[in-house]
Amino acid sequence: MENPIKAAVNASDQDTFSQTDAKTEGIGEVLSMEEIKRRYPQEWVLIAYKELNPDQSVKTGELLAHSPDCEEIENRLLGFQSQPLALAIEYTGPFVPDHAGVLM
Repeated sequence: MENPIKAAVNASDQDTFSQTDAKTEGIGEVLSMEEIKRRYPQEWVLIAYKELNPDQSVKTGELLAHSPDCEEIENRLLGFQSQPLALAIEYTGPFVPDHAGVLM
């Protein structure tokens, strides 16, 4: 029986969203979130997570795609809608809160 994640990756590569520039090297590796952040700094990643931390953040998962452009990763996500996978999109860079200002 084919791995459902590999089947979904293959299917998403054949659909209309396969034109995206989302990078696919490293696909299929189960990694810790720390390793994903180290390998793909300041990128958006699509992960089929395997394990969560107590705070519900991703602890380990199978990397499905990565890109500096969030929209590319969102497009990749659409290719997995029919799959029974637990998916997460994460940003590997530092959190920068929205800046608010007051105009007078």
